[in-house]
Amino acid sequence: MNIHKPVDPGLFGGALRSVPQNIAAEHGLLGCILVDSKKVLETVEEILHPDHFADPVNGQIYEKALLIYNESRNVDPLTIIRHFEHPDELVWGKTNPKEYFAKLLTAYASPRMAFDYAREIRDAAMRRRLMALCQRTADLCCRPEDERAEDIVEGHEARLLSIAMGMSESQPNVSLFDAGCEAILSAREALERGGGLAGLSWGYKSLDRLTGGLTNGNLYILGARPAVGKTSLGLGIALPLAASGKRGLFWSGEMLAKQVAGRAASARTGLNLRSIFNGLRWDIGPDVETGSQPPLEDWQWKEYENAVDEFFHIQLEIDTRPGLTISQLRSRARRMKRSKRGLDFIVLDYFQLMRGSAAVRGRGRYEETTEISNELKTLAKELDVPMIVLAQLNRKSEDKEDKTPESDHLRDTGALEQDADVICLIHRRHLHLKKQLASLAKRDRETEDQFNDRSLELEEQVRQQEGRGMLLVAKNRHGPTGVCPVWYDDFTTWFRDAGEDPRARAWTVQRGA
Repeated sequence: MNIHKPVDPGLFGGALRSVPQNIAAEHGLLGCILVDSKKVLETVEEILHPDHFADPVNGQIYEKALLIYNESRNVDPLTIIRHFEHPDELVWGKTNPKEYFAKLLTAYASPRMAFDYAREIRDAAMRRRLMALCQRTADLCCRPEDERAEDIVEGHEARLLSIAMGMSESQPNVSLFDAGCEAILSAREALERGGGLAGLSWGYKSLDRLTGGLTNGNLYILGARPAVGKTSLGLGIALPLAASGKRGLFWSGEMLAKQVAGRAASARTGLNLRSIFNGLRWDIGPDVETGSQPPLEDWQWKEYENAVDEFFHIQLEIDTRPGLTISQLRSRARRMKRSKRGLDFIVLDYFQLMRGSAAVRGRGRYEETTEISNELKTLAKELDVPMIVLAQLNRKSEDKEDKTPESDHLRDTGALEQDADVICLIHRRHLHLKKQLASLAKRDRETEDQFNDRSLELEEQVRQQEGRGMLLVAKNRHGPTGVCPVWYDDFTTWFRDAGEDPRARAWTVQRGA
């Protein structure tokens, strides 16, 4: 039977409200424990905690019972009472300990009811915590000078998640045999998909071969120095996936949605990215008479419009909120996952532009980024999707003679390197050689001919490296590391597999997928 104590409605107004509690279930469970502690506690220990009890006396008794049980001893009223410093601690009103335990034994039904009792107790505890949270939020809403509405929402959502995670039932163990059967099934499914992919395709065959694809629940990091091509690679993964019928979420902390779409249109049409944004031709020189760039031809406008029409069939949602927090991402991603179309992957551009929760922002950037990293990994597992996170590298790579980046060059990322399942770093030697050529200066005692020879040699290296790039898989939790050669088109800011036909379409849309 449910017993409800009236409480002050506080800010909610109206009649007095009842606190959700199930004292009868608490008595019934404790009675079961006193009769058969081993069988009952091994059933409920993982899902029920002392603070789930509405009556603090019942919570104390349960806590002491757990203590005795974990010492491999039998639980009975006498052993429990000995664990209290003062037996009178158990006195509740006018009831003494002996009478109280007699009452609990009277409430005993059957050990088979223990799990049901435990769930009833947990349910009431969750309702109490939800009521307390809502009252706290209502109180903050009535004091606008204390917190902004946005911070109240974020705090409420974070506490709501904490309640949900704290009250979730324990995940059962999986036997080695069952896990092995699941591994075989995954391998057969990968074989049937072609190419031996254990997950979704990166869109780059060399990466697929090395990593086995993008696996659900994994955290993938794409790292690079500024202006090397992080966003281009992120879109190069997201757009072909979305065009194949997979639904994705792409967050950009730097660009507007129309700029993201513009990059997609450039890759799809082959038009210069500058042309996409200003309507002028940049594939030819300026007009002889006016000295300005000519406008796009009608056929080029038609190509542009056709590409945008095609976007209707590409399931990519673009989020451009600045300073995205984990709670904001989690809320939107969960809604998408629950929707009819679902959610298949997430791409975030980029990590350093994200914000931690209000609770950790004042503790330093390391703690903030560590929280973000941990939560991203947790969210990927919860939603069962690959989480692809773009991240900026620090200047350490530029101090190296060959300028090759390494995973420990990830800048201000807390535990990101440890949490990541795969770390892929972009290296374009061509950019470093161009910088070197631009800053080339004559050395002491170097003749003009020697300087010219050195300059010509560097120019030749720049020419040879133009368009060439490497994707360095610096960490792969489930396979080998290695180097994947790629080709970068400055004209459309698009990566392709090395050896791929540059005239080939960037992706193929599966209509109605």
